[in-house]
Amino acid sequence: MHHVVNAILLQSNFDRMARDLNERDLQILVKLVPELEALQKKGIEIEYMNILPPVANHHSRSVQEFEQRLKKLPDEDMRYLADLVLDGTENTGCLRPDFAEAFFVLAGQRLGESVADRLREVYEEGGECGG
Repeated sequence: MHHVVNAILLQSNFDRMARDLNERDLQILVKLVPELEALQKKGIEIEYMNILPPVANHHSRSVQEFEQRLKKLPDEDMRYLADLVLDGTENTGCLRPDFAEAFFVLAGQRLGESVADRLREVYEEGGECGG
């Protein structure tokens, strides 16, 4: 029984890390990284399993550029991203601490400090970098 529960928990964690982005996720990703649309029009498909880590790690040369990209999002998209992080769907474990803090600060400004505090807790609880 113990091994079955562990296997279910491992599969559950894997399923949460490896996800297909839905239409809304992809729309937000294109808002954050408009250059992806040009690549897609050239037939280059880039598949990500999360939104924030690729924006930070592959499409932003600095924390300031990451912040500028995030500032383009309307509040409802920022809320959606925060909710994904809080429910474990969006993995922030691959974000460097300075990039993560930039997201938390902006989320705090737009959505309230209590949201930023909860996002920090999720990050500090140590979601693994795997998605």
